[in-house]
Amino acid sequence: MNKFINRESELAQLESQFVGNSGSLVVLYGRRRLGKTFLLRHFSADKPHCYFMADRAGESELRRSLATAMALALQEPVLDSAEYASWYDLFAAFDRFRPRDKRFVLIFDEYQYLCQVQPAFSSFMQKWWDEHWCTSSIVLILCGSVTSMMYKETLAASAPLYGRASAQILLRPIGFSHILKFLPDKTCTERLEFFALTGGVPRYLHLASPYRTFKEALLALVLHPDGILHNEARQLLQEEIQTPNQCWSILNAIGAGANRISEIAGRIGQPANKLTRYLDLLKDLHLVRRETPVLERNPAKSKKGIYVVSDPFFRMWFGAIYPYMSFFEFAETEPAYSRIEPLISKLIAECYEEVCRQWIRERALEFHAASVGRQWSSAYEIDVAAVNEKCELTVVGECKWSENKMGISIFQELEKKVISHNLPLAENCRFVLFSKSGFTSDLEKLAAEEKNIVLAPGLDSDGGWNS
Repeated sequence: MNKFINRESELAQLESQFVGNSGSLVVLYGRRRLGKTFLLRHFSADKPHCYFMADRAGESELRRSLATAMALALQEPVLDSAEYASWYDLFAAFDRFRPRDKRFVLIFDEYQYLCQVQPAFSSFMQKWWDEHWCTSSIVLILCGSVTSMMYKETLAASAPLYGRASAQILLRPIGFSHILKFLPDKTCTERLEFFALTGGVPRYLHLASPYRTFKEALLALVLHPDGILHNEARQLLQEEIQTPNQCWSILNAIGAGANRISEIAGRIGQPANKLTRYLDLLKDLHLVRRETPVLERNPAKSKKGIYVVSDPFFRMWFGAIYPYMSFFEFAETEPAYSRIEPLISKLIAECYEEVCRQWIRERALEFHAASVGRQWSSAYEIDVAAVNEKCELTVVGECKWSENKMGISIFQELEKKVISHNLPLAENCRFVLFSKSGFTSDLEKLAAEEKNIVLAPGLDSDGGWNS
């Protein structure tokens, strides 16, 4: 993948650490496939640097590999010819040869493997940092994919390196507004469908971009037994989590419609109080999130919280594909696709709702939004809702992913929900309507007359959906 897209903020953070005279310690982390290594290579390409990617080799072999990387970066064969009894010996040898009169970037990629092989590695790093590198010209970057381990080793209060990082960067998936640059030949509606599959993960987008349609990409990459992403969900969990089977069961339960922790526990046959730790792991990976109605004043303690699969690829996998895996394993992809197509359509519609909520978040000042999400009870549901600091609704919205234009009756039903359930409205509250296929003329006329009705631009219009 040779595109550098939507990482300007992270690149700027890295560049800011290259300025100055004292040492800088940067922690870069996030789940796999997001382009962390690509970002680091882009940043360091025009700078003196040493890049080392750790693996699952033994400790002695990792030390030799690091010595080789340092020797190549500094063009000092002597570094590679010696044996090092300890990490301190290798760091000392590196310091003897590295330039002292200019900034030098030292990158440890897949840092978690070093910590797995040698649990005291972060302590070794902390000692050398404190005694040598913190006042030097070194920019030390620790990059890793196992989010929970990276946090435990570098950022948690109990971590040896706690308080020493001058920058910490959590890399997230690309937002929908930037998908245009990955898929320039697709319509915006098609980009939404591809986004529902890839979730803004650069690696997935790169793989999907050559295919003409969403269906072609799904069949070739995911549903076919030889597809590159056919085993992606299981492989990612195995790489990122030490208890993948338990987390797999939780994701499967949520994908099947169990959203409350008691429902998840009942479905997988585990006590609810045993699931919190696994749900936290999945939240750290941004695969799962806990949602509460936006009008809840204390979301953390709310009993109305539900769990949803937040990553679109995993949502599609567990919500539509996994239940029919036996069909796909025998390459019966076309017959099976007809079975899952209604489920996929529903998941694409849900993805559209999330993109609409993000559209409001990106205009938080305009809509006086302190928090954006959904609002629901047992009697009603509102797709898009935002509240101000007083917990009053500033946005009440409806989304329709349909081939039909949205008519005035949709607005009337939404207005009726608000009135009949006596929901608290701010004085400047606006009804924001989103429609894949546009709006009827009578609704457009009403919106022109009523200042509190906003018709969001269509996906294919120039309305801020694309950056």
